Amino acid sequence: MLEARIVEAEAYLGAADPAAHTYRGRTPRTEPLFGPPGTLYVYFVYGMHHCANVVCGRAGTPHAVLLRAGEAVAGDGAMAARRGLGERAAARLLAAGPARLCEALGIDRTFDGVSLRRGALRLTEGAPSAPEDIVRGPRIGIDYAGEAANWPLRFGVAGSAALSRPFVSVSRRAGRGRQRSSRAG
Repeated sequence: MLEARIVEAEAYLGAADPAAHTYRGRTPRTEPLFGPPGTLYVYFVYGMHHCANVVCGRAGTPHAVLLRAGEAVAGDGAMAARRGLGERAAARLLAAGPARLCEALGIDRTFDGVSLRRGALRLTEGAPSAPEDIVRGPRIGIDYAGEAANWPLRFGVAGSAALSRPFVSVSRRAGRGRQRSSRAG
């Protein structure tokens, strides 16, 4: 059994968000994003990587969260093998980044549109992180979205070695204080 704790995610706000796949409207490719909460939307990027979003808006509202990074909880040896790494791969290499996470967990287009509430691939509630450990900052890799690229919709667990990139000059969840960096690894 493979199990990972999601330590980084990025929000996308549907039709109002120039960075969202649904910004230009509903298409056959984006249909899963209009499903009920817990639906998985898997897409292929750069002709080589899978990425996965979880629908979090009610059915018909294409709000979703990109799963950016995870920490192995169980099955890290199998995850490393899927990624072509040694069994003792560093956490920062195992599932740090949306493509690495999908590869480690075996998520590909065959999971597009499935419910994460039942079946072989599930999203369950784990132990929550302390609010003061949640950091946020601008999203990554969406410069084409103009000002929306700067929206602070990327969230992570401060200090996790599995973050895809460090959070630099981010604000704490509660809006108090500033953090210069929470370097990964």
